[in-house]
Amino acid sequence: MALELYPGEELVTKIRPHARTLLWPVIGLFAISALVGTGIAVVPRDYRPIGQQLVAASGALLGVVVLVRPLLRWATSSITLTTQRIIVRNGIVRHVEHQIPLNRIVDVATSRAAADLGFGSGTLLLTTVGGQQLRLAHLPQIKAMRQAVSELATEAQPELWTGPDPWTQTRVLEGPDQWH
Repeated sequence: MALELYPGEELVTKIRPHARTLLWPVIGLFAISALVGTGIAVVPRDYRPIGQQLVAASGALLGVVVLVRPLLRWATSSITLTTQRIIVRNGIVRHVEHQIPLNRIVDVATSRAAADLGFGSGTLLLTTVGGQQLRLAHLPQIKAMRQAVSELATEAQPELWTGPDPWTQTRVLEGPDQWH
């Protein structure tokens, strides 16, 4: 699905969650492979080849759950940063998209676990004007992403009113004909 940009809007970056999120599914696949190999080898001769086929089919099904599902989830997730908004998309069957205008972001923070430090990844925490917080986990190059979002959010803030405060100015209305 192609991103449609608003007039005057430019694409800054489009990223996926860090690929390290696939580390445990890959390790799980190796473990499943070892178990399937062992299972096929220990099937009694009386139950071969049907028993071996059942072990292999069970391993394939488990492999889909352990590896393919997280891989598809990772492949269908994206975070797009433009000069006007941040767009978060994900979903395998049901596609979900969140768009946050950068002028609604009032705070940009990061959080990094010990495992994130070696990969340069982390979690971006965005707080909106309404106090809602959006948590974008496992982002690569978290420092650069935080800096880019902070700068763009600052630039996108509306200009401050420099004139007199309209709510402190009083005017005396003397009659009903001046009340409009």
